[in-house]
Amino acid sequence: MIRRNANAPLDPAADAALLLRRIGFATLALALPIASLVSRRAAVVLAPIGVALLIISSLIEERGRFGTNLKGALLSRAGLILVGLVCWAVLSLVWSPYTLSASEKASNLVFAVALGFCGAAALPERMRAANLNLVALGTGLAALFALALMLAGATRTASAASDTASVERGVSIVLIMSWPALAWLLSRARGLSALGLALAVGLLAMTRFEDGEAVAMICGAAAFGAVSASRDVAVRIIAAFVAGLLMLAPLLPFLLMPVASRFPDDVSQSLGIWADIVSSEPVQLITGHGLDTVLRGRTTGGLPQETPAMLLFETWYELGLVGAAAASACLYFAIRAAGRMPGPLAAGGVAAYVTAFALAVLGFATFQTWWLMTLTAVVLLFVAIARGQYRTERPIAPLAQAPGNSSRPKAAGPTPAGR
Repeated sequence: MIRRNANAPLDPAADAALLLRRIGFATLALALPIASLVSRRAAVVLAPIGVALLIISSLIEERGRFGTNLKGALLSRAGLILVGLVCWAVLSLVWSPYTLSASEKASNLVFAVALGFCGAAALPERMRAANLNLVALGTGLAALFALALMLAGATRTASAASDTASVERGVSIVLIMSWPALAWLLSRARGLSALGLALAVGLLAMTRFEDGEAVAMICGAAAFGAVSASRDVAVRIIAAFVAGLLMLAPLLPFLLMPVASRFPDDVSQSLGIWADIVSSEPVQLITGHGLDTVLRGRTTGGLPQETPAMLLFETWYELGLVGAAAASACLYFAIRAAGRMPGPLAAGGVAAYVTAFALAVLGFATFQTWWLMTLTAVVLLFVAIARGQYRTERPIAPLAQAPGNSSRPKAAGPTPAGR
């Protein structure tokens, strides 16, 4: 419920903007993780709706602020690099042999990036805590709902248990959305609530070892602990490692080939194919083969079935050196920016980037539309939480003292932003 000063004049436009912002943010933070457990296209539908409501709210409240924020985001260093990466991906359609399917993939990428820029520009400078509480509420309810669904599926017969496959995509969304929820709870000093959410998400992650989500969450948890222990050092190391791993990815098969015999047969075969492609097509390392050529090449027989399906290989094979350099720069500056967020948000933001990167390295849903929309929603949640932190403190005001009273005035506590 939105409280109003009794003496303040009625402003229907301001009330409408506040209501639309509440509904739009609830769509991203509350409805998306829960609906994703029962609908395979929940993120694809709900993320654009939530961002559209935020944009309308911003235009109603203050029309000029949205355009100014959007221009500033696009002209920032990280924004320009990201726009350049997207433009290069679109340009690669010229030499892609699968132009039709690649065009759909490129449009999804452009749409997700545009939603991210517009959603961040539409968020107010100060977010209300009442809205941000929905982040933890939505993720917590979704985690408990997912555990209940998976428990119910485990008790069914083997034929009926196959119905739980639709829940797996929603579980992945809940896992990645747990990082902004944990960061918000810790920033408000709600340790017990954060512990309960971490336990529920941990149990949920343990059910997803086969597809790599559990390993990715462990990597994210390690990054969270490292940033919490030593922010500056950990952020620099993690950003350099992630960007360097993507930039030097073509060297990995040659470095790992001497110990390839210790890996499973499919992994050693993938490394061999990767090394052969790098050796036989050095010119294509500059421009790449075009967007969507890895997936379609494996489907049509242009590439062996054992070809790696992971971010490190796909980025270099499809976008070449130009795309890999832009992508690694984006990751580096994004992680460094996350490390500068206030309080526990730094650890949560870096952990979210590490988790998403680890999932992509393991070959999980690299450029699928629902995953791009989910990552866009996670970024917007972090931006909103960062704008809902304590920013200022009340100044120490001298108090009138009675004669003979020498007690010193006490400073008031911090004032939450957005009240």
